[in-house]
Amino acid sequence: MVSLSFEEGEQLKNPERLRTFISTYGIEYTVLLAGEPKELAEKLPQAVNLNAFPTTFLLDRDGRVRAVHAGFPSPGSGAFYEKAEREITDEVERLLAEGTSS
Repeated sequence: MVSLSFEEGEQLKNPERLRTFISTYGIEYTVLLAGEPKELAEKLPQAVNLNAFPTTFLLDRDGRVRAVHAGFPSPGSGAFYEKAEREITDEVERLLAEGTSS
């Protein structure tokens, strides 16, 4: 699992806010600083009309996009948060259980 973080210029120079986010949410996977939001289309041309952050792309073992989740509700949204968390967890577990086509 890899996260691409698009941050404003000042955050790229000193990504303390991103470090705090990673620590607060216990993120244990790789998080890469990919550039500024205005560079998104250049760096991820497949993400046509993407304007929601965070956006999650779930890829299978063969590198094919299998699901996209735009935005994410906060824990304060109660049932919406629990539903989104459950759906993404279920999709990740299903993809991990699959084999590769090669």
